[in-house]
Amino acid sequence: MAMITNVIVKDADNKGQGVFALRDFAKGEFIFRRRHGRVVANRDISLLSEEDQRHLCELDWDTCAVLLPPGCYLNHSCDPNAIRRGVNVYTWKDIRQGEEITINYRLNAFTGERFDCFCGSANCQGYVINSFFAMSEEQQRLCLPYAPKFIREDYHRRNRSSPSQGKNRIVQPLLSHNQQTQL
Repeated sequence: MAMITNVIVKDADNKGQGVFALRDFAKGEFIFRRRHGRVVANRDISLLSEEDQRHLCELDWDTCAVLLPPGCYLNHSCDPNAIRRGVNVYTWKDIRQGEEITINYRLNAFTGERFDCFCGSANCQGYVINSFFAMSEEQQRLCLPYAPKFIREDYHRRNRSSPSQGKNRIVQPLLSHNQQTQL
């Protein structure tokens, strides 16, 4: 497995550890591949250590993965500069050397749990409802191409059953077709 050399994990103030860019990244550029330590059934989460429970990523309705560094240290932002698609992390906007790389945790989330947010972005409410479907309709449409299959399927099921939604147009993905086929 190739070493991840373009990012570093370091202190992110009140957020604990964070992932920071060691070089400039252009919008749409691949940053790194997140690695899973192990896959766990949701019913067994309580058996994990507190540390492992802090570094989970939902894979589908029934399972999650314990993330390994550096991916487990990606912090949430209400205005993220990166997005994940599967295990790959791409820039959502230009990232400068030294800048913290952040993602939106709600992309593959469905629990609806509320947690305090320390991102400090202009649109931050100070908390996050941990669910893709808690995002605004516009945010859902923008993020849908990057959401995991189980979230995309639920999104389409919900929109088919809701006549008030009409036909939602999906914004074209930020990534090129070649980048998408590599996922």
